[in-house]
Amino acid sequence: MRLVFGILLVLIGLLGSAALSRLMPRAEREAGLAAGARLVRVVALALVPVGVLVILSSGIRMIGAGQVGVALLFGKVQPIALHEGINLVNPLYDVVQMDTRVQKHQARYDAASKDLQAVHVEMVLNYRLLPDKATEVYQRIGPNYASVIIDPAAQEVLKANTALHIATEILHQRPKIKSDVQQDLTVWLAKYGIEMKEAALANIRFDAAYEKAIEAKQIEEQKAEQKRYELIQAQRQAEIAAAQAKGQGDAARERAKGEADATRIRGEAEATYNQKVAASLTATLIQQRYLERWDGKLPQFSAGGSSSGPGILFNIPMPGGPSPSSGKP
Repeated sequence: MRLVFGILLVLIGLLGSAALSRLMPRAEREAGLAAGARLVRVVALALVPVGVLVILSSGIRMIGAGQVGVALLFGKVQPIALHEGINLVNPLYDVVQMDTRVQKHQARYDAASKDLQAVHVEMVLNYRLLPDKATEVYQRIGPNYASVIIDPAAQEVLKANTALHIATEILHQRPKIKSDVQQDLTVWLAKYGIEMKEAALANIRFDAAYEKAIEAKQIEEQKAEQKRYELIQAQRQAEIAAAQAKGQGDAARERAKGEADATRIRGEAEATYNQKVAASLTATLIQQRYLERWDGKLPQFSAGGSSSGPGILFNIPMPGGPSPSSGKP
């Protein structure tokens, strides 16, 4: 556009100056027209260098940061891309700038699991256009390559990976599915000059009826898990109670055993003592012990007594004891 505009300015300047040059003699003969004609001629001549500058500037193209330029000559894509900064090009080139920075593409895709359950996945893709492939992408696909290449590729790759898992595994295998999808998309898009940076499965959903069934199943599993936990706790409590009872029984048994041993030892000690005492007793010692405890009174017995008169009283000395006539104890 600048080239065309510059050429127009040069042509207008040259043609206007030539036309005014032919009109100048006539304008000088007519009063009041000479000054105006000369002014218009100056303006026309001034358009020539302005047009030349515009033509020259059309050969200088500025490519912004994170951009790449695709040069077109009458609609034909040139093989060499224009990189960031100032580029000297053919003034006849039209330059289309394409973004090579990392871009975000987010869309919702539908797939199916191995057991034929519908899976709805919201994917977020980060990608970038390879600068060296910009001309090829523009020529083969166009500037809207994201919708032409990325969406179909993401759809097919997702379907291929979800079909390997049953529905109940998809959520548990989410990291693996994400890794596989990213790897397959990287290979797929590289063929078209697009670099895959990251693929994320932002949200995974199933049909409403299936989600309700999953929720009900999870509730039942949680209840069963709670029952198992309660059973384990009851078994542990029973084991603890049995251990305590066994400990108490062992303690009581050991206590009774200790008491029995103590009683046996005391009995053996007393028996030993009694044996020693019995062995040390003699007739003289026994008589001495008897006399130490005797109160000096002899046993008395009566015979022949009745209500009409007293009977006969006898004092019978104890065997080995002193006689009453001796007067000694």
